[in-house]
Amino acid sequence: MGVKGLYVNPTTFVPLNQISENLSSEIATRQFALGGYTGFFNYLPDPDPILRKLGQDQSIYKDLRSDEQVGALMARRKNLTKSLDWDIEQGDAGEKEFQLCKRSLQILADRKNKVKDIISQSLNPIFFGYSVFEVVWDQIDGAWLPVKIQEKPREWFLFDTENTLRFRTQFDWNGVPVVGETADQKYSYKFILLQNEPEYDNPYGDKALARCFWPVTFKRGGIRFFSVFIEKYGMPFIFGKLPRGAKPEDHYDLANKLSNMIQDAIATGPDDSSITILETKSSNSGDLHEKYLQRCDNAIAKAILTNALSVERQGTGSYASAETGADTIEGNLSEEDRDFPTELFNQLFKWIVDVNIGSGLYPTFKPFELESVNQEKSERDKNLKDVGIRFTKKYFVGNYNLEEDDFDLSTNSEPGRTPLINPAANVQHPVVSTAEPSPTKLSAFRKFVNNIINRFDFSDNNEKQTFAEQITSAIPEKLLQFAAEETLRPVVELATKSNSYDDFRNKLAAQFPNMPTDQFKSMLTKVLFIAELEGRFDAQSKK
Repeated sequence: MGVKGLYVNPTTFVPLNQISENLSSEIATRQFALGGYTGFFNYLPDPDPILRKLGQDQSIYKDLRSDEQVGALMARRKNLTKSLDWDIEQGDAGEKEFQLCKRSLQILADRKNKVKDIISQSLNPIFFGYSVFEVVWDQIDGAWLPVKIQEKPREWFLFDTENTLRFRTQFDWNGVPVVGETADQKYSYKFILLQNEPEYDNPYGDKALARCFWPVTFKRGGIRFFSVFIEKYGMPFIFGKLPRGAKPEDHYDLANKLSNMIQDAIATGPDDSSITILETKSSNSGDLHEKYLQRCDNAIAKAILTNALSVERQGTGSYASAETGADTIEGNLSEEDRDFPTELFNQLFKWIVDVNIGSGLYPTFKPFELESVNQEKSERDKNLKDVGIRFTKKYFVGNYNLEEDDFDLSTNSEPGRTPLINPAANVQHPVVSTAEPSPTKLSAFRKFVNNIINRFDFSDNNEKQTFAEQITSAIPEKLLQFAAEETLRPVVELATKSNSYDDFRNKLAAQFPNMPTDQFKSMLTKVLFIAELEGRFDAQSKK
């Protein structure tokens, strides 16, 4: 039997076993590309051009946070995610896995390691490229649970030629691997690495503060220059004049006297001398510096928020439109940034389940934004309440994101207001529910229908039952609620006592003045149907 393989070109045949080896191995590596030379210390320096040229580490970026624009925009970017609510979704995980993960966050909060603080630290890779978190465990009630999650200084870590994270120790400057397959067993379940847009040639990630370095540097230098400029040219300039033949001693004496005027504003001089105060009439120089600072602030805003719409100083209309555009962009940033805390907590939950249970089924961490109150829905519910309908706590919890303990429902009618469903009687109205009315509540209505049907002659029970179902189906759901509370009877009696259709309509409108038009028409039609049945009975009984 011949050797199996493929012709990669018309003249070259490659056996199948060699193809498999090539497919499962990595060819383009640093060792092959650089001829086996990967550096003297076998680690990758941070390729950040600013750090390389200055010979500094990331500590210089921490200093940028003291700038008022950088600090404010960093807090603003973080608050987009920190302001979100969060929950733990059980998913396919069992109750035991879910409760363990839920309890772990409670333990962290009890030990002053709040979730919002962890979320804030997990967002630092946006500004510094990457972050490393160490997890400290403790055995509590027979289960190993994290009791502390702490972000560690980035200066303590580096990446090697395999893009593996290493921890520098006092005994090993090249560092020991703490994450990945090559990590020592004692570092298992200890370190979590978060990276912002890492690349093969840059595992240190993308740093937003790197794009803020020069704007902040120029801004600080510009302020120093402008302070000197104001001191020299911002104040009035006093020019003293002496006759052309005056001696140098006279000039020195006048200059000293003018200098003393700064404190006492008093000076003397010869009769033929004069003093002129020179002032800068133009404000363009100050405007230039304002534009210079604004240019630096805009560059910082673009680096951190990816836009400068909300910080640009424009007219009222353009500023309002810029705010709208900025809100849209920041909403997109929030959706992207929440991936960092989600990745951190999901990795933590995976470790908790693997260490204690090993089922392979994990709960998930989910940040989410609370929906704003639907104005249309709330207005509709208010109108329904005004006509006497009462909602359950379950309805408010499900539709308005409220907690049952946060509110209470009054069981009494509001003082001074008469219920609109039946203004003749100050009665409590039924609670609207999605469930069908119970037989007990419908007993009055069924008794009413049966009293009508029993007065007719039917050939068999099936015909009688069909007729009863037709009557019941003809009554709308809201009308069934009226019937359940025996409030339908006065309406039917109102119809039977009316002399004409117009008479009944006017009386019904007077009794329900605030009822919506559609509901009024529906009630009018259905009640007339029942009243007609009563009329037929009366006509038949007189025969």
